Amino acid sequence: MSSLSLPISSLLALFFLVFLTRVPTILFADDPRACRETLTCGSVSSIGYPFWGMNRPSYCGQPGFELRCENNVTEILMNENTLRVLDIDPERQILKVAREDYWNGYCSTEFINTSIDFNHFNYGSNFRNLTLFYGCYPLATSTSLPNCTINSTLTDVSYAVRNMLGDPRYSICREIVVVPVYEAAAKELEVNPMSMQAALSGGFELQWEAVNDQCRRCRDSDGICVYKQTSYSFTCFCSDKLSLTTCFPTTEGTL
Repeated sequence: MSSLSLPISSLLALFFLVFLTRVPTILFADDPRACRETLTCGSVSSIGYPFWGMNRPSYCGQPGFELRCENNVTEILMNENTLRVLDIDPERQILKVAREDYWNGYCSTEFINTSIDFNHFNYGSNFRNLTLFYGCYPLATSTSLPNCTINSTLTDVSYAVRNMLGDPRYSICREIVVVPVYEAAAKELEVNPMSMQAALSGGFELQWEAVNDQCRRCRDSDGICVYKQTSYSFTCFCSDKLSLTTCFPTTEGTL
């Protein structure tokens, strides 16, 4: 009996040790350790929660924050727009983006207004709407640009960076597209139409609404920030538990 008791007791101890170390992973259906990885693509690097995509599974971030890497360019999709990500400032929670379809110029083959995901983002304060007018001939304006060949059709183009009451182009032109630009870029366009390309590729800022303080406290306690999709809530993955905010001892309940 004694010769068998040692291996059995050792096996039981080993079983309970493995079970206890696996409790958080068992409670969380996916493996949150993948969320220690950060996103890097082109000029954007070391990006974590609330963003996900590429090498970070969907539970590593919040819905609406998926990034993708196309030809070494970071992109985010919002409604009908593909936005090129120029920079991400996690501390200020600012995403700097530009319209991908206007990155190489104003002669886009599709006429789509800028539309962002207001459930998760808002426009930054330092922007102004640039309005592009297509197919306004024979109306002539002081803000005309060189013509475009769009879908095999020669098309006249003009623009405005202020809403002009009674501007006839709103009722005459075939297509109208609104693209946000920086305030400084809009001021330059008021005097210099040749700065159009710089204004479009300079982009604009979006402020995101996710609460990053929770993730910061979680990371500071050596936890992993994850998004529990079953409860649509932030979760801090710890070595011995799932927590609402931190792995440090707290009066808050665990999950």
